[in-house]
Amino acid sequence: MSLYVSIFVCLLFPFQLFAQEGIPSYQQIKASYSPSDILYFDRHLTPIQSIRTRFDYRSENWIEIDHINSFLIEAVIHSEDKKFYEHSGVDSLAFVGSVWKSILGGSLRGGSTITMQLAGILDPELSLVKGRRNIFQKLKQIQRAGEIEARWSKVEILTAYLNLVFFRGELRGVGSASRALFHKLPSELNPNESYILTALIRSPKATISKVSERACVIKKSMESNEEVSCDELAKITKNVLFQRIDYSSFPNHAQHFVNLIHKMGLEGTSTTIIKNLQIKIEQILKANLKPLLSQMVDDGAVLVLHNRTGEVISYVANSGSMSHVSSLDLIQTKRQAGSTLKPFVYAQSFEERKLSPSSILNDAPIDIPVFRGIYRPLNYDKTYQGKVTVAQSLGSSLNIPAVRALSYLDMGLFLHKLNLLGFKNLAYPEFYGPSLALGSADVSLWELTNAYRTFANEGKYSDPVLTVHVESKNGNSKILSENETVIFRKSVAFLIQSILSSREARSLSFGWESNLSTPFYSAVKTGTSQDMRDNWCIGFSSEYTVGVWIGNAKGQPMRDVSGVSGAGPIWREVMELLHEKTNSQFPDVPNDVVYDNTKQVYVETNWSEISDYHRKPFSPPLKISAPSNETIFAFDPDIPKGSQKILFRLNHYQTKGSWNLNGIKLGSIEEPFLWNLEKGIFVLEVMDENGKSLDKIHFEVR
Repeated sequence: MSLYVSIFVCLLFPFQLFAQEGIPSYQQIKASYSPSDILYFDRHLTPIQSIRTRFDYRSENWIEIDHINSFLIEAVIHSEDKKFYEHSGVDSLAFVGSVWKSILGGSLRGGSTITMQLAGILDPELSLVKGRRNIFQKLKQIQRAGEIEARWSKVEILTAYLNLVFFRGELRGVGSASRALFHKLPSELNPNESYILTALIRSPKATISKVSERACVIKKSMESNEEVSCDELAKITKNVLFQRIDYSSFPNHAQHFVNLIHKMGLEGTSTTIIKNLQIKIEQILKANLKPLLSQMVDDGAVLVLHNRTGEVISYVANSGSMSHVSSLDLIQTKRQAGSTLKPFVYAQSFEERKLSPSSILNDAPIDIPVFRGIYRPLNYDKTYQGKVTVAQSLGSSLNIPAVRALSYLDMGLFLHKLNLLGFKNLAYPEFYGPSLALGSADVSLWELTNAYRTFANEGKYSDPVLTVHVESKNGNSKILSENETVIFRKSVAFLIQSILSSREARSLSFGWESNLSTPFYSAVKTGTSQDMRDNWCIGFSSEYTVGVWIGNAKGQPMRDVSGVSGAGPIWREVMELLHEKTNSQFPDVPNDVVYDNTKQVYVETNWSEISDYHRKPFSPPLKISAPSNETIFAFDPDIPKGSQKILFRLNHYQTKGSWNLNGIKLGSIEEPFLWNLEKGIFVLEVMDENGKSLDKIHFEVR
C-alpha cells in the first residue's frame, strides 16, 4: 500500500520531493562536456588530426541542433516523446499508464519524456540499477525534469540530449554515432539512417533483428504508411551493425606534431600547420625516398619554419606508410650532426673577430693530439685544396679548415653558444674534442632547423611557434615562444648568409650547379654523419627555413649517399614548392659590412686584413623561375588558340637584357613576358646586353 501512496504523493506534488541543489544550466553542461577525441586544426581551421583522451566512451565535439539533420530530430521526437513541445517535463498520461502497468504486476518502465531521460543522464543518483530505476529514483527524475524545463529552452534540452545519449556500445552522442556507423556528419544523415539511430536510443544493446524491427516501426509510423517496404532499411541495419564499429582516427595529418602540442597540455586548438603544404611535402619526401631504398635509405623527415614568426608550417616526422618506424618522430630524434654544425663554428669565429670570410686557412693534412692518441681529420673526398678562404672552406664544407677554426675558440664557450641556440643535453668539451667541428654531437632536426633560422633572422633566436591561438587547460592564454635573444651580430648573420648562398663559395666541392642551387635567393648547408648513417640538408630563403633528414632509422649505414644526392633534392623541391608564388630576396647589406673586391667576399668594415674594399650591391644570378626546364605543354582544344599563353618569369628583373626564344629576341627582361603558344621544341634564354646567355631552359609544346 505504501508504494501506491508514494506514487499518489508524487503525482500531486511532483517537484517538492528530494529538494537539493538545482540542476546546472545548459551553458554549464556544455562547458563541462568533454569529447573523447580532441580535434586539432590547421591555420585555416581545416581539421588535421584527432587524439583520443577518454576511453569510457567515444564522442565528438558538441554539436548544435542546427547542424543535425531534421530527419533525425523529427524521428527522435516522434519515437521518444511525441508531446515534447507541449509538456513541462512529464507526459502525465504516459507516466500514469506506466504506473498502472506496475500496479498490475509489470515493471515501472516507459513513460519517460526526453527531458526525464536527460535528467537521468545528468544526475548520477539516477543511474540505472540492473537496467531500471526504483520508484524513488523515478520520483526524483520527475523533479529534475521539471527543474530542467524551468531553466532550459526546448532547443537546449533536445541539443543536450542528442549530444549525451548513448546509441550503441561506446558511441555517445549523435556525432560519434553518425561518424562511426555511417561515416557521415549528423547534418548528412538520410531518413533510413535517422530511423536506425532513433531505434538504437531505445535499445542500444538490442540484436540486429530487434533494431531493424524497431526502425521499421518508426519508418512506417513516420511515413504514415503501413505498406511501406523496410527491405532496404533492414539491409542497411545489418550492414552497419554486423561489422565491427569503425571509428578511425581521421583526418590523419601531422600526427606527431599534434602529439607534441597535446603533451604540452593544449587542447582543441588551431595549429600553425598548412594542411595542403603538409600533404604535398609528405608526397615529395616519399617520392624521393623510393629511388634510394636500394642504398639503405629507409626513412626521412622534413621541417618547415617561417623565418620571422617561427611558426611551424609543415612537420613531416617520417615517411608515413613507407616507414618501418611510423610511430617514431624523427624530427625530435637525436642524431649525429655531421657538417651542419660548421656554420656555427665560423659564426662564433666571426663574432669573436678571430676570422673573417676572407681569412686564409690551410686545407692540408693535420695531426691533433687527443686523449687517446692522434686525431687526423679528412675531407669527404679524401683530397686537399691547399690554402683557401674561410668562405670557400664553409661553402664547400671542407673538414680540415673547420677543425682549425674550432681550435681558435674556447670549447666551453662554444658549447654554451650552441646551448643558447637551442641544442640541449650536449656533453662536456672533452667528450667531443676537435671532432665537434665535424658534427660529432647528437642533435635533432628540430634543434638544427630552428638554429639555422637564427641566421635568417639577423642573428636573433626564438623558439618555434606551434599554434595560431593557444588556450591552456585552465582557459588562460599561453604563449609558447620565448622572447627573441640576440646570439650573433647582424653583420655576422649576414656573412654566414652570403657564404651559404654563394655558388662560387661551394664550387670547390659541389660545382656551380647542383641540387643546392635554386632560381631564387637561398642559403643552404648539407651534412653527413660518420659511417653514412645520417644525411642532412638545412637551409633558408628570405621567408622560410627548411630542414631535411634522411637515413636509416635503425642506424645502419647508407651506401653512396651524400647531402647533395640524398637530402638535397628533397630540400630543393620543398623550397621551390614554398616559393611558387612567393619571391625570395637577398638580405640588405648591413652598414658595417663591405665587399672585398680582391677576394670577392663580404667582410665587416673593421676587419684589419682589408686594404681596399668597395661597397658592392649583391644581386643573385638571373635564373628562369618559370617555366621549369623540360616542361611539356599541350594545346587545350576548348580555349581559342590566341588566348593560350605561357608566362616567362625570372627570379628578379633588371633593365638591361632580353628574353630570347630559339635565338629570336622577344623583349626586355624588365618584367615577365607572356608568350602565345606555338607547337614545337623551344630553347628559352635570358641574355645580357652583350649577348651573353645568363640562363636557359628547354620546353616543348604539343
